[in-house]
Amino acid sequence: MKSLISVFSPLKENASEEALMRLRCDSQSMNYYGDLSRYISKNILGFETLSLLDVGPRTGSGLALLRLLHHPTAFTRLKLDPVYGIDLDPEFQRIAESEFEDIYPMTGDIFDLNAKSYDVVTCSHTIEHIPDLDPFIEQMANIARRAVVIACPFEEVNRVPGHVNTITQELFDKHDFIDVEVYDSNHWHNGVCCLAFRKIG
Repeated sequence: MKSLISVFSPLKENASEEALMRLRCDSQSMNYYGDLSRYISKNILGFETLSLLDVGPRTGSGLALLRLLHHPTAFTRLKLDPVYGIDLDPEFQRIAESEFEDIYPMTGDIFDLNAKSYDVVTCSHTIEHIPDLDPFIEQMANIARRAVVIACPFEEVNRVPGHVNTITQELFDKHDFIDVEVYDSNHWHNGVCCLAFRKIG
């Protein structure tokens, strides 16, 4: 098994490109999921404990931070428990099972999940990679009981390699998102990102 490196591990001068990419992905993900934490709390009011599924967590570091920020024993008003993640890449499950014991990782496709299985479904910086976007968003709504929350680049002018969609307000209007917050991200070189909230039921 390959040795794992996280954003908190000391980085050697001769670190491999794989290790450097992991570091970049971990730190970027934690930044995005910090944004998600604040945004979810803004849109779900009251003292509650809700289950959460994250779609496309990559290494899981951002999801682990979200779990920590809304841990059942934390002072936070909104608690997330249990917390699941699902990714097509089995590497996510391998890393999460080794490093993040209090999240439940799955390898698979969201189209194989049952309807109304999780209170909140989140998806951070994944939809811009999905070719057939409309059914993907509707399936997230199908498996959610309370809300779908999406984070992604907004109106990306020069798409980076791997991004196959430019996300606009029209997309969110089409799928009944009731709140869209556009902001300048300090962890995205094209600058502008957004958070979008859809209430279910």
